[in-house]
Amino acid sequence: GWWQCHGSPFETEEITRELEEYADKGMGGIVIKDTWEMSRDDDTAHIPNIPIMSETWLDMFGHIVSECQRLGIICRSRFGSGWNAGGPWVSSAESSQIAAFVQSSTITGPTTWSGTIPNSSGRPTYEALQTSEGFVLAVRSADGMVIDLTSQVQSDLSLSWEVPVGDWVILSSYSKASGVYNMSTSTSGRGLHHDHLSNAGTDLQIANVAQKMLDEVGDFTNTGFDGFDTDSWEMGNPTWTPGFRQAFIDRRGYDPVPYLPIMAGFSLGPNDNRFVYDFRTTVSDLIVETHYKRLCQWCKDHGIAAQCEAAGGPSHTVPKDLLKAVGAANIPMGELWMHGRAYVKIPASAAHAYGKRLVSLEWITQPVSYFAPASDWIKYRSDEAFLLGGNSLCSSCVNYSPPEAGLPGWVHATTTRIDHTTSWWPLARSFFDYMGRCSFMLQSGEPMADVAVYRNFQTAGGELWYANADDNLDSLSKNYALDYVNDDIVQNLMSTENGRIVLPSGAAYQILYIYPLPGGTMPLETLAKIRDLAYQGATVVWAGSAPSHCPGLTGYPACDTELQFIADDLWSSGTLTTMGSHSYEALTAILESSPNPPSWKTTGDPPLRFVHRRTDKADIFFVVNRSSTVHVQTSVTFRASQPIPELWIPETGTIERADYQTVADGMAVAVDLPPRCSVFVVFAASGAPSAQTLTYPPAPAPLALDGSWDVAFPQPQGPYDLDWGVPATTTFPALQSWHEMTDEGIKYFNGVATYTKSFTITAPLTAGPRVVLDLGVVKDYSEISLNGQFVGGLWHPPYEIDITNYARQGANTLEVKVAKTWHNRLVRDAQLPAEQRVTRMTPESRYDRYIGKSLIEAGLIGPVQVIFEPAPVAGDIEPDGDLDFDDYRWFARAWLTRPLDAGWNSACDVSSSSRLVVDLFDISVFAQNWLLTGD
Repeated sequence: GWWQCHGSPFETEEITRELEEYADKGMGGIVIKDTWEMSRDDDTAHIPNIPIMSETWLDMFGHIVSECQRLGIICRSRFGSGWNAGGPWVSSAESSQIAAFVQSSTITGPTTWSGTIPNSSGRPTYEALQTSEGFVLAVRSADGMVIDLTSQVQSDLSLSWEVPVGDWVILSSYSKASGVYNMSTSTSGRGLHHDHLSNAGTDLQIANVAQKMLDEVGDFTNTGFDGFDTDSWEMGNPTWTPGFRQAFIDRRGYDPVPYLPIMAGFSLGPNDNRFVYDFRTTVSDLIVETHYKRLCQWCKDHGIAAQCEAAGGPSHTVPKDLLKAVGAANIPMGELWMHGRAYVKIPASAAHAYGKRLVSLEWITQPVSYFAPASDWIKYRSDEAFLLGGNSLCSSCVNYSPPEAGLPGWVHATTTRIDHTTSWWPLARSFFDYMGRCSFMLQSGEPMADVAVYRNFQTAGGELWYANADDNLDSLSKNYALDYVNDDIVQNLMSTENGRIVLPSGAAYQILYIYPLPGGTMPLETLAKIRDLAYQGATVVWAGSAPSHCPGLTGYPACDTELQFIADDLWSSGTLTTMGSHSYEALTAILESSPNPPSWKTTGDPPLRFVHRRTDKADIFFVVNRSSTVHVQTSVTFRASQPIPELWIPETGTIERADYQTVADGMAVAVDLPPRCSVFVVFAASGAPSAQTLTYPPAPAPLALDGSWDVAFPQPQGPYDLDWGVPATTTFPALQSWHEMTDEGIKYFNGVATYTKSFTITAPLTAGPRVVLDLGVVKDYSEISLNGQFVGGLWHPPYEIDITNYARQGANTLEVKVAKTWHNRLVRDAQLPAEQRVTRMTPESRYDRYIGKSLIEAGLIGPVQVIFEPAPVAGDIEPDGDLDFDDYRWFARAWLTRPLDAGWNSACDVSSSSRLVVDLFDISVFAQNWLLTGD
């Protein structure tokens, strides 16, 4: 997660304590983010802030890296303070630049005009005019005629000009610092953004950040440090850099200078938008080439990686080609907010096309509530991220907050926090185990998609974010998987092979689908390549009208003539499938009749969604029930390389045999998923795929654990133990939500309470029934122990857990620990003066968000019961069991780029059968083995 270090107030003991907490709970690592300072009180006054990149800061950085290595977690860092790259080392001349303009009043010709050119504080300078960094142009309003006067300007910036007939304006252009600073920074780290359109700008940032970190540790290889992280592009709209004129000519094939008045708001004619397209495309290309690719190459050269969230918000209109930008990163990165924004499909598509294993996500950002997202909603949104192609989750807020700051302590500005000060943190292991297992599985092998969807994300208007519908699962087909592709992928990476469209990354598609074109535009090179693919046997489906013109001025007007010729030829060739309007569902029938139909098929309309990945030895399907109310019990037909399916349970790490039957077009597998639950269907076993249908005798009546419960509450002992004003022990006559209690302390309690109850099982358990504990309603996180043995954790509905190996005939003692998200206590404390509050939160203004809020359910609510599920009496069934690594070590090798080594074996107990990937997700040696795959 992004470790929000407020002013970098590092102390070695606190660094170690927090990192040990993260490792213990199963977090994969941290990203150091130096950010704005916290105010101090009497308890925290002794903790100094440390200026970023100072000698002391670098010493602390070295300690963080070594501790991460010791703990087996990874360490990354922001590429500077806050976001995004820049700092106090960036001078105005080296900062992000824009093309600025100054214009004269109207001059009516014919006449002779003499005077000083329009300027702002002496700019453009004479030197800039001599070096193509400044220009003086005359623009006639009647017809948009432009005359370049730059060469006529004298060293004192004077000009004498014979003005032709008409009304004219003299326009001076020069390079100006954008004045945009990095955000969310410490005082010591605040500064201008470096020039992201030049190698020199990126090299400046590397020298002042990355190189100093490298010098501190000596060598990144075999350390806990594995790379840098850049946040979303929120750096304004740079439009210039030294050498831009020549860079434009090299890429677009013509001189931009006669068209620069368009960027100042003048209209030169009907082709204005063509130039804007070319101009912004050049800016975008330079950002990709000189910033993202250059940073990532430096990282790769030093054995680390850069994860880059190369997109921004509506007011930041570059880079424009999002696929190309995120595809340049070692680790493409997107966003998944708790509500609203999802930006996953483009980075996932870029990773697939450009051969990057990881798709990282800024995860569960939430600008409304810091502490109270419901656990089942976190799961729902996380599963949405996995379904859209994400496979590496980066929590957007993990706060560095020492014990002296209290609880919740130091709180960052606008996002959901999951860290050691979270109220449910002591019970967080099962939560992170689930996220880790899902990530592990979805990083394995290669993603399988059937359709490549061409979207022209570049427009003259500078489309930055794409429509929300493009990342909305309800807008996509549930019958097959798709990837987005852009001009670069179509033109430079696509070829045909046995009727399929293939990329060097290994991606292969049955269909190239052309989404309706914005404004009827398409680059000539793209259409020419589509024609070639269709003539070579690829299935191309075109929605909407044929392209009518090219988007830019390169090669104009001949490019439009050739585009029309190719379009006419393609439309008359019989090789193209056309549709009048967009419809993803219409592609299903085409795919079903193809030589390689989609790899899953459902009957009816169950609320299921799928992700398919394939290794050398297995097919992996992630199956999610997206409904919040419907329990899905259905049969799904899978087409896989191996014949026998298994059910891999991400909550527990166990593997269960599946009900299945061979059918004409694959393997029909019984899927049984409660609302918002998920499972991996893994085809890994070989052998004869005989039908396997499980039947069960009638189940005995469940045992209700009603009546009273003994409940223990934590008492204040140390700096992190709050005085809740609750009894050490009490008895609840019946289960009910804490917020309904009359006791004030319990009513607003937000810590971990321990429920205890004894019960008796009278029936013998030797016959092999599966015994399940059903907790009913829990708000929100729990851990269960039975007869003194830890069973596991539950954090989302249904709150059911297998206790077969822990229950016994006769007397049993059940212990359930329960924690609720921070909310009710903060609602109460928001009403109280500071001296009467149980919690402490800095800044104190954070309490304002809880004023007037209603209380929410908390605690173990039930009803609780023990359910007896008898063993099946038919079918060739092996008992359910955990994954045996000795049998499945091939699986690890399938996604590692190097064989298992001593470091791997020592970091992960491969003889353990108790977990699937709990430990795999945590260790940096495993991360370093695959981070740079495909780069």
